[in-house]
Amino acid sequence: MKLLKKSTLATLVGAAALTAAGAANATIVVGGENGYEFSVDGNINQFFIASDQDSASASANRDQDNQQVANGLLPTFFGFNVAMPEINGLKVAARVSISPSTNNGSYVNSDAAMEQREAFATVDGSFGQIMLGKGLGLYSANNILLDQTLYGVGATGLTAAGDQNTGQTSLGRIGYGYEYANWRSQIRYTTPDMNGFKAAVAVMDSDDFLTAKVVNSSTTSNQFEKDARYEASLSYATAFDGGSMKLWLDGMTQDVRYSNATGSEKSDAYTVGGQLVFGGIEAVAAYYDSKGQGVNGLGTGAFTADNKAREGDGYYAQLGYRFGGQTFVAASYGKSTLDRDSANTVAGGVADLDTNSMTTIGIYHDVTANLKLVAEYSKIETEYHIQSSDDEVDVLSLGGFISW
Repeated sequence: MKLLKKSTLATLVGAAALTAAGAANATIVVGGENGYEFSVDGNINQFFIASDQDSASASANRDQDNQQVANGLLPTFFGFNVAMPEINGLKVAARVSISPSTNNGSYVNSDAAMEQREAFATVDGSFGQIMLGKGLGLYSANNILLDQTLYGVGATGLTAAGDQNTGQTSLGRIGYGYEYANWRSQIRYTTPDMNGFKAAVAVMDSDDFLTAKVVNSSTTSNQFEKDARYEASLSYATAFDGGSMKLWLDGMTQDVRYSNATGSEKSDAYTVGGQLVFGGIEAVAAYYDSKGQGVNGLGTGAFTADNKAREGDGYYAQLGYRFGGQTFVAASYGKSTLDRDSANTVAGGVADLDTNSMTTIGIYHDVTANLKLVAEYSKIETEYHIQSSDDEVDVLSLGGFISW
């Protein structure tokens, strides 16, 4: 077999993640002469992260400075791709990736050691594409893939002790302007390109927010019904002299049961957004509205103490300029809010938050197609229902990516 070097927009996080980077990767490809190809791609990223947290809380644990050496919003990726020749108008391909963390504890804590985010196959033809397996969801995918913090750190997570820590990865802008798209087991259909328009629908494995079910006023563990999750996306993309534009509308729905809730609550959400590229200017804006998703789309604060789904919404806006095609300087602001009324009380703590907001300024410089350097600053503000426990965090991160 012949070993080839092929220039491609190979992605760090599945199809299209590098679209925002604007730089080509080098993917090692084996084969190709008889129509079969095997290729690998991936990245290792590492950052020095310094955070300064000020809190109105009485707890001294939440007024502190922290320094870390860790990966950012993306873990490391190592992807394996197989492409088969077209037969009877069908092209079959598959991708499996592994996502280990570079962070401390990853070798002793199985939850932080490695994620398996992608394992899917695709069948392409004149009808469009069918995708089977685990990959990035449709809802909110464009929001995260076009966010500048995808190649940075953004927000760090708040541990139970109250300190800032990235865990396996940082949060980026998840919960600070949009909800997480997440990596989901799914069966998806995507239409062919129709003069710039594309639609996709998928049935997915739903979120496991529930740990117990109430039956005849008694709580029983590990006995609950589970419904599928449904997602859909409609997008339009076009290119013109000197630039391009993309618009999207995504949505999701599923039934959820949370902790000891009787019956179920409907979780629904949609997001609408757009990207404009003109010359060196790149602008992104997106808005979302949801119910029963929590502040981040992962269930945090999704329900009240009386088991009612909380409604939320949020937005982010980003403006940047790409100098010489290699240096991207950008600033963004985003906000996520959970609504409540006088009856909607929760137990307190992280689940009691009302509003997250974050301002980010960053410089992302492609030294080569395989080396990206990043300097990023974020100011994070969190307001809780208990107003005396509001938090402010400043996060400075310096690091970058080595990709192939």
